[in-house]
Amino acid sequence: MALGFADFADEPEDEGAGLISLEMGAFGSGSMNDPLRHAVGMRTAQDSCKMKMWNGFPMLFQNTIFHGEQDAEIRSLRHDGTLRERLEKGRRLKESGNEALKAASGLVGSTLATPSSCSVSARAKPSEAQALSSRVQELEGIILQKEQELKELRKDFLVAKTQLAESQVVVEPPPEKDHVEKDGLEKAITSYEKAAGLLRYVECTRPDWKNDDGSYKGIEDQHLRVDASALEGDGPEAAEAKELVTSCYLNIALVCQKLEDFPRMCAACDEVLSHVNTKCVKALYRRAQARVGLTSALDEDRDAAIQDLHQAAQLAPHDKDVRGLLVKLKTEKKRQEASDRSTFAGMFDRGEVVTNDPRMEGEAKPTKWDLNDPRVQAMLDVHPGPGGLAAC
Repeated sequence: MALGFADFADEPEDEGAGLISLEMGAFGSGSMNDPLRHAVGMRTAQDSCKMKMWNGFPMLFQNTIFHGEQDAEIRSLRHDGTLRERLEKGRRLKESGNEALKAASGLVGSTLATPSSCSVSARAKPSEAQALSSRVQELEGIILQKEQELKELRKDFLVAKTQLAESQVVVEPPPEKDHVEKDGLEKAITSYEKAAGLLRYVECTRPDWKNDDGSYKGIEDQHLRVDASALEGDGPEAAEAKELVTSCYLNIALVCQKLEDFPRMCAACDEVLSHVNTKCVKALYRRAQARVGLTSALDEDRDAAIQDLHQAAQLAPHDKDVRGLLVKLKTEKKRQEASDRSTFAGMFDRGEVVTNDPRMEGEAKPTKWDLNDPRVQAMLDVHPGPGGLAAC
């Protein structure tokens, strides 16, 4: 006979084994959510200790582990393909990324990074430099003036926006970038990641790291393997591999700049400078752009950008883009320092010192330190008897 809930309605309460009665105050503020929250927090902390290396990878490198799992051709080429086959496939993927980038933003090919993008630029002709020198200086002065005005306007805008939000008035968010353009740019990034991921990638050696539904289990450092062997050595193929990976990372930085994702842009440049080419001029230049890209960039960000540009200028003394941005940032820094000096000059030299001692107010300071002088006694908090110090 089937039994239902109503059959047990009048049964006496079972006082035997069952749920343990816990005093929830020992765990938190009195609900079952508190010990669960603590347990989740402890598990998260444990997982973070096991994934320090993984969490240190930028997104563009983390994604190579998934490209290898989701794309059978990439996985096959990584393990069984020759370096020449991987280079050819990588170039095709990079070209696909270029096409996606052009379609999304209407860029011309000259703005994209090429395999020689980190080489030192050619020397400008003296006649051309002399002819354009005065015009460049004139335009530079106008640009600096307008940019300073724009910076002040942005500050005023942020202050007004904050005040408006505090008054509980709903502020309409700015219109997002067109979804078609954004999707196209993200598609370009994926192509660049796959191209570079054929030559430098991370993979998981744990055989059961995926669940039955296709989702992924926790990725622990002990099961990770980084492969950058294609970039090792001094042979011609290794040089080609370095150039291809560098150009892909630089193009990712360019796309992130268009998306106004400056932290991601900076991370792409870091990968070039840390793992592929420490002297890449374009990576230094774009990282400097990323550092000062946000309107909330601090003085420390500008100083770090200037340091990057100094290094780039030493490697490419005649690069006009590097020199232009370096002059602009140094000029902004000088103006800011001059403004700070004007604002705070004499701040600590104004006014009078208040002693909080009514006996000293309105009286000049003693010129001689005579202990029998009442003013000196008041300053030193000395209280001699009626006969003065001589009676002591």
